[in-house]
Amino acid sequence: MARYLHRPSHHVLISFIGRRILTADVEGTLIFWDPRSPTPLWKLTPDDGRFDLDGITSLAVNPASTVAVIGGASGGIRVINLSKGDVVGALATHKEGESVEAITFAGFAGTAEVVVTGSTDGKACVWDLNTLKVRNELKHEVSPTFH
Repeated sequence: MARYLHRPSHHVLISFIGRRILTADVEGTLIFWDPRSPTPLWKLTPDDGRFDLDGITSLAVNPASTVAVIGGASGGIRVINLSKGDVVGALATHKEGESVEAITFAGFAGTAEVVVTGSTDGKACVWDLNTLKVRNELKHEVSPTFH
């Protein structure tokens, strides 16, 4: 479950993963924490060229808590291995410059790891994370509301 924590100067997205916490901010930093320590287990920043998303706008963690999918303000999506903090891959079909506002894991594909992303470009994309390829694009005339 992810929640926004609103502060006067920034927003932080938080996901509780078993005994760990994943935080993300609009500046584009993703941090994985053990709540018993002030030192992060790992940290990804926009300084890593593979991770620069022009700010993080959404995130979701798979049910096994092994993979996170991160959406960005510029339309980019990154798949992250949670145990190592590595960028596994990039997903690209949303229009550049359109914010990825929603990400959810779907359980209807049998053994495949399937995630659905929604963007202000009016598309909801269904992804197979085993292949890092889009299975389907669901297009609205106007940007849909994501919940």
